[in-house]
Amino acid sequence: MRPRVSICVPNLNTRQFLPERFDTIGAQSFRDWELLVYDSYSSDGAWEYIRDRFSHESRARVWQGPRAGTPGSWSPCIREAQGEYVYIATSDDTMPPDCLEKLVAALDAHPDCDIAHCPLQPIDEDGHRVDAMWDWWRNGSMFANSSGELMARPHIRRAPFDGLLHLLGGSVYVSITQLLVRRSLFDRIGYFESTWGSIGDFNWSMRAGLIANTVHVPDTWGGWRVHKSQATSGVNMESVEHAQRVDSMIDDAISRCGDYLDADVRRSLTSQWVHEAQTMRTLIREIGERRRLSLAQRRAYLVGRICKSSAAREYVVARLRGHSLAEWVRRRLNTIGFGPVLVPTAVIQSAGTGPHFATTGDTICREMPTN
Repeated sequence: MRPRVSICVPNLNTRQFLPERFDTIGAQSFRDWELLVYDSYSSDGAWEYIRDRFSHESRARVWQGPRAGTPGSWSPCIREAQGEYVYIATSDDTMPPDCLEKLVAALDAHPDCDIAHCPLQPIDEDGHRVDAMWDWWRNGSMFANSSGELMARPHIRRAPFDGLLHLLGGSVYVSITQLLVRRSLFDRIGYFESTWGSIGDFNWSMRAGLIANTVHVPDTWGGWRVHKSQATSGVNMESVEHAQRVDSMIDDAISRCGDYLDADVRRSLTSQWVHEAQTMRTLIREIGERRRLSLAQRRAYLVGRICKSSAAREYVVARLRGHSLAEWVRRRLNTIGFGPVLVPTAVIQSAGTGPHFATTGDTICREMPTN
């Protein structure tokens, strides 16, 4: 019989973290899953460990294949997935025992959502929480800045809001371990690719956010291990090369999702928003490059940019007023008639079956196509 969840574990040379990774999968309170482990010809003993550990596990399929890099190596598992939902359990990360149970309950209760999202728990090599990054996720991340008072409450994020937030250059979903994805979404928007290197999940996340509603589940978490050998450890987020890759990923996501977008959104994107957002991203990067200059020099630079660009003026006004840049996205959606993009929802408890989520009633903004 078809499993409810396909747990996908892509792996390359993370032998030291595999016992904890698989232990956290085995400890899940939700039991209706299959396990798919794809090893990219590890050389550290990881493949031998995987093969031996699951030699008698009927719910597990393990195999080796070519190295496709991160995040491209996630896709072979997803293509083999038989479950209604897909959870990508990156091999150096972890999660609590109730993670799948709560994310599944959320998607079951919200058939209009294709993604369930939970908080991020950054950990170090020894499994201890990295407080500085935890504080950043709660207070400074794109998700936090866009959520406002709903940050710690269950809510639905209506498409294309999360997708448009990517125009500002940062991913809304920091780690894939925070997401449970409806399998059918991959059929609509495609898989993960390594075209842009280890930051390529930004492109998939933007595609997903443009056309898929997301339900936020605040009372569990996905682990994200920070260590020197992880795929993104060498990425310079402030470099011109990184900015060019972001530009390319944004253009690609919009091009591939254009047929799913509301006509007004598509028109505004191509005629105005993409250019304005690129100006803002350039401004933010250049401000960062000038951190070591004197205050007078930084002010002179800003005055010059404000005189030339309305997007720069909006950025400066927003910062002076203490507004997040997510307000920029909200205002633009409002100009073409979209209502609230974040919709509160309630958690309820069902005796004997664990947590479930109440539905929200009528949709209060335009819906994206579902096929």
